[in-house]
Amino acid sequence: MHPSAKVRLRLGLQVLFDFSSIIDAIGFCSDSGLKVLELNLGNIEFQRQLAHARERRRIRAAALRQEVALAIHAIDGPSFFIPSSGVRAAGVQQLKQELDWAHDIGARNVVMHLGFDMNFGMARDQGIKGSRDLVAGRGRYTHQEFPEYYSRAIAESLAELKAYARGKARLCVENVGGFRYDLTPPILDRLLGGNLGLCLDVGHINVLKPEMRAKELAFFRRHRQSIFHSHVHDNSGLRDEHSALGRGRIDFVPFFKLLEKTDALIAFEVRPKESALESLRYFEREIEPHLRK
Repeated sequence: MHPSAKVRLRLGLQVLFDFSSIIDAIGFCSDSGLKVLELNLGNIEFQRQLAHARERRRIRAAALRQEVALAIHAIDGPSFFIPSSGVRAAGVQQLKQELDWAHDIGARNVVMHLGFDMNFGMARDQGIKGSRDLVAGRGRYTHQEFPEYYSRAIAESLAELKAYARGKARLCVENVGGFRYDLTPPILDRLLGGNLGLCLDVGHINVLKPEMRAKELAFFRRHRQSIFHSHVHDNSGLRDEHSALGRGRIDFVPFFKLLEKTDALIAFEVRPKESALESLRYFEREIEPHLRK
């Protein structure tokens, strides 16, 4: 098998608003020559279907019959950077339920966000001596004031989820929000492996400043074998646009050369669904020819 064919078999799309039926979305993937379907649980109808065991069995059977690999994008919003053990416990419980759903439908991956911390505004220096953040008037995050508390909280939550995910699905931490806080990479350095891995979002990297972009790419290269999932979409470099491939300025070839050395599922995170087909054509025309011979 040509190396690029192995990548092609891992290409698909994330669906959010285009379908009310998961089984219809599976059919669209199959008919379009896409092999991966990531279900974004921001779609309330998807949650309602997954809540019923009979529907989960039907979804699993449809995906197997049509040879479409499934993944779940966890509900956005829950944050592990909230100073409340009860709130974090609720977030962990929600992810456990989604891991159970993933197991029942045969989904390989569950993509998760670590969430965001609150940034509290600080007055500019008026003769007060203090941190450089106070002097610059940039504000202050709670995890910067209480790093030991949050380091322990994040590590314990991820370790609990990693243990729970064993035998169910691979849990993939996406590069967004708290992923980029200074305390997070050392925690992931310790915990990544087994069924705890990463989701490499290409569009998110492209909006970073050059120094931060290089740092984040170095992290992913160091943990290449833990890249289980990827979101691919285009932008101009100014903001997160989720455009079809080829409509922005991203050079995707280096990212695909990295991804072809993994077994990551690769989802076009573009909307509406027709943008995924446009992205597939761009992949065939502009990226596939550059993959390893």
